[in-house]
Amino acid sequence: MFASVSRDTDKTDAALVQLQKATTSKNSLINLAALRNLRDIDLRPFFFQFAQHPDWPVQVHAVLGLAELSDEKTIDPWLVQQVAPLAREHLLLQAMADGLVQKEQMESLLKWPLLENTPKLWLISELSMLGEEPNKTMLRELSSTTELSVAMFGSLLLGDEEVIDEVTRRLRRASSIEKDKALQTTFQMIRQYELQNATVWLQDIIENNAIVLNDNERYFALHTLLKIAPNEGIALWENQFPTEPDRKEQVRYLLVLLESDIIPTPKMIERLDIDLDDSLLGLMATSGAVNKPTDRVTDSEVDALANLIKRGHRDSTEWAFDAAPKLSEANQIRLYSELALFEDKASPRRRDSASRAFRQLINIKPEKAWELLHDTKDDSAQQEYMLLAMLQITDDLIMNNAIEQASLLKRIGVNKADVMTLLLMARGQEPLPDIDQKYLGIIAAGGGDVIQPLKTQAAWLYLKKMGLADKALAAVSTQ
Repeated sequence: MFASVSRDTDKTDAALVQLQKATTSKNSLINLAALRNLRDIDLRPFFFQFAQHPDWPVQVHAVLGLAELSDEKTIDPWLVQQVAPLAREHLLLQAMADGLVQKEQMESLLKWPLLENTPKLWLISELSMLGEEPNKTMLRELSSTTELSVAMFGSLLLGDEEVIDEVTRRLRRASSIEKDKALQTTFQMIRQYELQNATVWLQDIIENNAIVLNDNERYFALHTLLKIAPNEGIALWENQFPTEPDRKEQVRYLLVLLESDIIPTPKMIERLDIDLDDSLLGLMATSGAVNKPTDRVTDSEVDALANLIKRGHRDSTEWAFDAAPKLSEANQIRLYSELALFEDKASPRRRDSASRAFRQLINIKPEKAWELLHDTKDDSAQQEYMLLAMLQITDDLIMNNAIEQASLLKRIGVNKADVMTLLLMARGQEPLPDIDQKYLGIIAAGGGDVIQPLKTQAAWLYLKKMGLADKALAAVSTQ
């Protein structure tokens, strides 16, 4: 009995050390992200103390973690005001992307006199997207700032031609580095906020050289115009690359059509000199048909999209995953079910895409996902990547379902698949059997062949299951 108590104490001490190291090491950010992923309300004190951390990236994770655990699922404006300026900028950008900022918080932060220009512009833009009339006084002030990336978009959102012309002249005189940064930020914000007011300005800089653009800037200016005004963009598209494009140009200028929700026509494919039998370009061109109305997309076009993702070209894969949610539910299920399975010799990128597809399948058709899971060979790489997808679930209802499914899997030790299955079960409210508690302690102490973020989760879950959550928080707070 004493030996057993001693071993448990050793595991507890090792788990505490593991949690301390995970949150102080140079890789602390991925470990904090892993703890956020647990969506465990008992971690609120943990994130609150890290909101005062001297490193701004840690502050970002802490405030976002608190927002995710709040009853309203929103950031706390008071906490946003307390963090470092760089943290404030990054956490607001991420919080808006994740839907963690509501109108009330936006209006509250805009009233704060110390708010920096960049987040101020984002908040005004977000409110504008919600149908609120932009604050023209603030926009005029932002348009006159020396921060050209803020001033340019601010002037476009304001819509005053004289102000737009003045900021454009300033941008034209800027250094190449400053100009590129300002343009890329402005292009990105125009696309994000679908600012139709920017159409004439974009045409002017592309056609009339109102600003001298390098090749990369010209490409993104075109991409932005195609996104917000397809007809005007298509009229300029074919004049923006050589008559005999090289392969890189073929890929880029076909991809810009796809990303702008445009279906490549035979004339466009001919202009790019694309062979439809090409293993990459042909798949991209054929897959572009998924930009059609949902009810007109064919099975063969869905197959082409699946094959494009399997091909593993990074940029076109990202587009394909972005395009997939526009498919009908039946076609999404078909696509994700096929992509979720991979061959033993599959590349790491292909395995990652399989895990990503499986996660999407869980969200839209969990019964199908569980069917694939239970048909998969135990302890295989396929099972590992499915379990990895399940560990990334943040929805409570779906996670409870995933925990139930994980409990049905066969486990014989602490290999990767067994560890991930155990971590899923440990996220449930039920006590673990003694043998599982023992294995969880081994992983929490640093054992098991899994990545560090999962060991960090194991350390917290083990300490919590042992009734030592307060001790864990106290240990971390002494760092």
